Amino acid sequence: MIVLSSVVEAIEPIDAEWMAKAESYMNSLAMPPGALGQVQSSAIKLATIQKTLKPQIKRKFLVMSCADHGIVEEGVSAYPQITDAIVKTALAGGAAINAFCRQSNTGLLIIDVGVKGLCQTGNNSVPKKEVLSQINKSLYSEDQVGVQFIQQSIAAGTANMLHEAAMSTTHCEEALQIGIELALDLDVDIIALGEMGIGNTTSASCLLAKLVNLKAEQVTGPGTGVFGDALKHKTKIIEQVLEKWKEVQDPFEVLRCMGGLEIALMCGLILGAASRGKAIMLDGFISGAAALVAVKLAPQCKGYLFAGHVSAEPAHQIILDQLGLKPLLQLDLRLGEGTGAALALNVLEASCESVDSMMTLDEALKL
Repeated sequence: MIVLSSVVEAIEPIDAEWMAKAESYMNSLAMPPGALGQVQSSAIKLATIQKTLKPQIKRKFLVMSCADHGIVEEGVSAYPQITDAIVKTALAGGAAINAFCRQSNTGLLIIDVGVKGLCQTGNNSVPKKEVLSQINKSLYSEDQVGVQFIQQSIAAGTANMLHEAAMSTTHCEEALQIGIELALDLDVDIIALGEMGIGNTTSASCLLAKLVNLKAEQVTGPGTGVFGDALKHKTKIIEQVLEKWKEVQDPFEVLRCMGGLEIALMCGLILGAASRGKAIMLDGFISGAAALVAVKLAPQCKGYLFAGHVSAEPAHQIILDQLGLKPLLQLDLRLGEGTGAALALNVLEASCESVDSMMTLDEALKL
């Protein structure tokens, strides 16, 4: 078992000297300084993380973590608890995330950490070594690995956080642990985050409100498509959850009481990747909430985060502001799954290509 404190301590702050070196090199290229905007600033950030003037994300994988939420019992979602059906669609290759991963040549790993219809409790070993071995081998080949699946069911979703803590201490620690070890075992240049869990915008809203001291109406959005009276009801439920857990302050306890198994897993992925000096591409509102928890636990991990996009969920921009991140894309997405992260990998890969292939101004003037 990896101790959380040891992972947090292993995360080094971004190297200011390398950032200055990368910025100087980018400004020497055959274009006006800053002319490529966020493409250039993203290349500078990635070069700083990787400590090289030739950054790359050739080896990339998107991890889609999946779990159910007990708060769905309170009628906060436009859909019933069909997380298992959506996961099965992605496993069959028929979801939007499959299309976007194929287009961006990104491997896709789906991990069930607590989906009701798929749950097989007791299967709590470290992620299957044979799957991870196949993934790592594929990263050095030209062939796409396709969809990979790991079942690590901790529980059949979370408890109803309106009445009791969403997770026990043990379950929350296990979900974090799975994410951390997965990040340590994947031999990648960047990990992109995705998720699936009916009801998880309610958990993300509660986490955001609690961690930055906001009111329910400031953080509640339509999620799967709740509007009018349904949105008012969802806001009221979030208000009641925040009241129930008003005395909780510690970030781990906030995650345990109001989070989700898949959110805890993503938090672990962020901490584990940052501890290895690896970049992380966030997706939307849910992964942003996981990142917010991670940054509360380890502020230095903020320097390893990229924001793939800003979603149509209104409070997502609040999270990005809290993290000090500018989104690479703004496409009004609100699907989740990792779709925005997969699309944004194209932009980040283009930034790497520009650095790798562009001449310096001095070289250009000698032609």
